Amino acid sequence: MDETLLQFIRHLRNNGLAISTAETLDAMRVVATLGYSDPGLLRDGLASCLAKTVEDHSHFAACFERFFRAPIGESITDNNTKDEAENTELDDTKNPNEGDGAGGGEGAGNGQGSGGSGSIGQRDNTLSEVIRAAAEVGLENIKFRTQRGVYRRKILNALNDEQKVSDIQQLQDAGEIEQALILRQLRDRQIAAVKDVIDRQLLLNNDAAGKQLRDDTIKDTSLSAMEHYHRERLPPLIRKLAKKLASRHRQRHKRARRGKLDLGKTLRRNIAYGGIPFHRFWKTTRKDKSDIFVLCDISGSVSAWSRVLLLFVQALSDVLPNTRSFVFCGQSIEVSDLFKQYPADEAMAIIQQRHGLGGSDYGLALNSFWNQIEDKLNRRSCVIILGDGRGNGGDTGIEALRSIYHRARLVLWFNPESHYSWNTGDSEIRRYQSASHYVAECGSLRKLERLLDQLLSLLR
Repeated sequence: MDETLLQFIRHLRNNGLAISTAETLDAMRVVATLGYSDPGLLRDGLASCLAKTVEDHSHFAACFERFFRAPIGESITDNNTKDEAENTELDDTKNPNEGDGAGGGEGAGNGQGSGGSGSIGQRDNTLSEVIRAAAEVGLENIKFRTQRGVYRRKILNALNDEQKVSDIQQLQDAGEIEQALILRQLRDRQIAAVKDVIDRQLLLNNDAAGKQLRDDTIKDTSLSAMEHYHRERLPPLIRKLAKKLASRHRQRHKRARRGKLDLGKTLRRNIAYGGIPFHRFWKTTRKDKSDIFVLCDISGSVSAWSRVLLLFVQALSDVLPNTRSFVFCGQSIEVSDLFKQYPADEAMAIIQQRHGLGGSDYGLALNSFWNQIEDKLNRRSCVIILGDGRGNGGDTGIEALRSIYHRARLVLWFNPESHYSWNTGDSEIRRYQSASHYVAECGSLRKLERLLDQLLSLLR
């Protein structure tokens, strides 16, 4: 088993890349074919089976560079290419009496040579031995600098370091000073390699942990309190969360569609096998997908959350295919075609430029929205509205919302404001609650993720 490759795959997984067992086996075949001698070729070969999207390719390249760039990493790539040559060279110089543990020393002599010169004649496989020992003791779980001493002792114990110390002492007692010096140098190199491997693994884990910590912080932080730099990190994070949600609900949908076992058909089709149900058949029911209508306020501070919701919805397009998107400050405007023409980020920039700014007019927005979707609404339709419900004292459009409520299957209102602010000042959210099936606070990315998760469960 190639421990270097397994460490690298663990590093990829820690950094958010989904690597399956089948893909790991493919990667092993790539390494067996290409080896480690050419890092560029190895990178391209592994990327072909481990990176599935354009975003994954970019992320993979950064992880590869980070994993193999350190001196210890360079040693890893060189180690396999040098082994054969080193073996040949050492075999040529070995004394016929060495290597069987029967050398001139007073050690136990077991082929590994605890006192004989056979122990000195072995090739220096230091790095690969340290890597294997590190894998045995679970070094990939190290998180804190204070754990370095603990893992150092574990790895040295796995490398039988106490025996090496005993061997050196025996050689010294036997007067084999030169041989003892060589073995001491080998042990010192091993200890240095242990330190390098621990520091390198700690650095890699901290990179992954730091990224995860930043992502968790962003998910729990209100967008209004978020710095511009962190807002720029939202699109890739949203795509990651959407991919997770889509994968989860795609599996649930498959199980739901399978239905009940068709016992009669199963028995008939398996008569040739003596009734043993090698082939099973299910009573499936066709279920039409729900139509999703999304209406987002893009005025003022609410626009930032509208951007997040629309990016989320577009990223979920494979599990929410029948989705139409609308935005408003005043009159509601459909922007579905923009998401078909441009990537989601570009489409949002265009929407903000063309239709953003200005104050909210919920009366005009809800009435025009109703006029556009009236003939499209049915009992399969779900309507999602994102807004703070602050209409600056104007028409609320509540009658239009009630019409939508009576026609649609679900009307969900997502409010980015804290619920402590609801119904204060010019907030009309209490009136909108009367014409909605569910009104929820979506004050953080994590809350919005949960709301969409619940929505996908309802639509299953």
